[in-house]
Amino acid sequence: MVELFFGSLTLYDAFMGVLTGVAGGAVLAAAYLMSRRGIAHWKARKLVHVTMATVIALTIVNYSNLSGPAFAAGVFLTVLFYAWAHKRSLISELLVAGSRENETKLNTFVSGFMGIVGFAVAFLVFFSEPGIFVAAILAVAWADGAGEIIGRTCGGRLFGIRIRNKTVEGTIGVFFFSTISVVFALVSFSTVNPVTVLPQIVAIAAIVTVTEAVSTRWLDNFLIPIVTSFAMWLLVFPTMPLFLPP
Repeated sequence: MVELFFGSLTLYDAFMGVLTGVAGGAVLAAAYLMSRRGIAHWKARKLVHVTMATVIALTIVNYSNLSGPAFAAGVFLTVLFYAWAHKRSLISELLVAGSRENETKLNTFVSGFMGIVGFAVAFLVFFSEPGIFVAAILAVAWADGAGEIIGRTCGGRLFGIRIRNKTVEGTIGVFFFSTISVVFALVSFSTVNPVTVLPQIVAIAAIVTVTEAVSTRWLDNFLIPIVTSFAMWLLVFPTMPLFLPP
């Protein structure tokens, strides 16, 4: 687990930071090109949503200290500002490309910002168990992302029911990928065997699914990581101490 201090940057940290920063820039470039070519905005938005959140989940806990994530952020911002220097409208166009229908660029910014706040809460409160943090972010990346992708592409084909513009197919996708997110996090970043807590995993996935179903606008990005992490703490790690270690 990453240590909460700024120390020396190891070779592994530097490699992962460069890879992460460049990957982030490449994803934004792909989303920008998709928008310029007239591809539906939601596809570009989901590309950034799923890819960037997955990268954060799988890398941040593996740095040796905070210098690694800071370096990765620096590389990403360097790429972004280099592109902005050559096209001053780039930031505005990226926000437009990432906006939902009938939403403003401010809404898009708030959505991303509140997602980061949700990630930070999960990280700081459940620092002692990296599996919780990883599952919380992957629930946003995979479960929430799958819900919209499946809902938009397959929604209504099997079930003609829509509740608050949510499809049954999309909701099933949220539940399935919530389960996958928790199982993957436990297998990769925890000593808990998922088979021994399968009923709890199903309950966590159900809680995440309900949270996604009732969330509107940017609330899903904020609530899903927090709800996921608290549900995992209550059902899988009830004796784990909260907040940062002394």
